Amino acid sequence: MKIPFVLTILLISFGCSEKRDAVAEKPPEKTAEAAKPDDSDDDGPGVTLKKEARARAAIRVEELTAQSLRPELIAYGRLEEDPSESFVVRAGQGGTLRTNNWPSVGQSIMAETELARIEPRLAITDRISLNSQLATARGDLNASSAAVEAAQKVYDRTHALNADNKNLSDRALQEAEGKLIAEKAREAGLRANVQVFENALSSGTVNATVPVIAGRAGQVVEVLAQPGESVEQGAPLLRLARFNRLLARIDLPIGQRDSVSKSHARIIPAGFERQAPIDAEPVGVAPIAGAQTQGVSLLYRLTQGGQDLRPGIPVTARFTLGGVAATGVLIPRNAVVQQDGRLWVYVQTSDNRFSRRPVPTDMPTASGYLTAKGFGSGDRVVVTGAQTLLSEEFKSQNQADTN
Repeated sequence: MKIPFVLTILLISFGCSEKRDAVAEKPPEKTAEAAKPDDSDDDGPGVTLKKEARARAAIRVEELTAQSLRPELIAYGRLEEDPSESFVVRAGQGGTLRTNNWPSVGQSIMAETELARIEPRLAITDRISLNSQLATARGDLNASSAAVEAAQKVYDRTHALNADNKNLSDRALQEAEGKLIAEKAREAGLRANVQVFENALSSGTVNATVPVIAGRAGQVVEVLAQPGESVEQGAPLLRLARFNRLLARIDLPIGQRDSVSKSHARIIPAGFERQAPIDAEPVGVAPIAGAQTQGVSLLYRLTQGGQDLRPGIPVTARFTLGGVAATGVLIPRNAVVQQDGRLWVYVQTSDNRFSRRPVPTDMPTASGYLTAKGFGSGDRVVVTGAQTLLSEEFKSQNQADTN
């Protein structure tokens, strides 16, 4: 049976309308970008923090840039006294130490300060010994005068060469001047001793006291006698030291001596990590401190001292080695946090997501860690507020475990 033309048109229209309604009722398929929740591409440890929370935590990020640095060696050690800056005050004669103001450890002493007097234990029969001491003192004075004259000549020559277009450095001039001052101070002390002996003999008395004089300025680091004690001639009474120049004893790993023995070191004392490293020049091999010492220890003289630097402070020494420069990105030290005995940084992987990544520590530098693995140029690392992100991450984990 033939279907009328009009009925055919109506059937076709009705079918198209049902098809359109079915299409309209079918929910649109999500694209891959829309189906993926915020920051779901980062499955590693980290934390999600919205803009308002980031502002409250003062989060600040910096982009890593590619750098090229020469390899470094890091070693550790301690500060020590410079023997040339330490000296001992000794008794000029045997007797009893007398004073009402005996110095204590840590006290600063000015040069040529009279610290005490020694009351001699002498009798008339001891004049022979007194004459012998006077002869010895005169001999020491003569030797000291010769040393002063030699030091003066060295200073004059150094001063002339330094003034002539810096043929000798200012440091050499300062060392020559210091040597001259020390020799003059020693000469003055010996001259005072000679005068005391001469006065005792000329006056016919054997009870003249002998002064105890600090020939140089310094800080008392050791008290070796107390007032009222009987001391012998030449006995050590005090040890003084100056800390404007210190030594650093650096323990090098086995096999690294030849690579750094002639190199300057950059010394970072413990507690001074935020200050610029102190340059130190090589002095030589240090005496063995004990049977358990491994490798070799070298001594380095710090080119500058500090009011707060004292012997015994642990230090880190950095040496720039030869060879091909290493390339990578430098992770700043202020971006690093510590967790579970490892070092981490937070990298902003999207607007609200911060991923926690481990820091390779095989190439440390003075300002951070150089690495060519796990990080790339342009990565945005958190340099302020990383510790806050770490707290937020574990806070979120604890809440998830509770729920």
